[in-house]
Amino acid sequence: MTIIIYGAAASSFVRTTRMAAHEKGLTYELAQIGDGTLGALGSPEHRKLHPFGKIPAFTDGKVTLWESMAICRYMDEAYEGKPLQPADVLERARMEQWISAALDYVIPQAVRNYVQQYIFPSGPDGQPDMEKITAAKPKIREAMLIMDDQLKGRTWLAGDGVSLADLLYAPVLNYVGQMPDGMEAFDGCENLYRWWEAVSGLESFKVTEPDVPAGATQAAE
Repeated sequence: MTIIIYGAAASSFVRTTRMAAHEKGLTYELAQIGDGTLGALGSPEHRKLHPFGKIPAFTDGKVTLWESMAICRYMDEAYEGKPLQPADVLERARMEQWISAALDYVIPQAVRNYVQQYIFPSGPDGQPDMEKITAAKPKIREAMLIMDDQLKGRTWLAGDGVSLADLLYAPVLNYVGQMPDGMEAFDGCENLYRWWEAVSGLESFKVTEPDVPAGATQAAE
């Protein structure tokens, strides 16, 4: 059985999926999409793996899946290893709460309207669209303050150990912090910093650090 995760190392969603595989102790291959260009995402070959032409996609020889959280849940429940979803019903609900918040509120602002504006400038003369960046910054800051408040007395976002929620946020916040003024979003967030020390200290975080420039093709969805 060969597990293949399709996508680019620079993608935050791909990195989340890879971190989950590492946390489960799974061996996998990271496969490039076609020639590695954005155009390859729309190819008929890739759309057989991901019908919407996004990343990541996954196969283990038995099933083919697309979308990072679906892939991560499958790996967690289909394979033996450390559980990545809390057993307690309330803590599991907290995990789902944070995942929904990431997908609905945090990632659209932090990645699409902020990070990608620096990595793939779409403003005048090929410069970052500062209007979008300026509009996104207070929304990102609000999200960080909420996370900081909710992390009072906790190490992880849900449960007593790392969960899929932590793995979803880690690559995104890593990118935010790397942007020219990104660290401003975390000012004074002691609880969030404590969480960051824990999640960035994971071996899965360290070994999935992208070895390609942040501006490479096939970035986050």
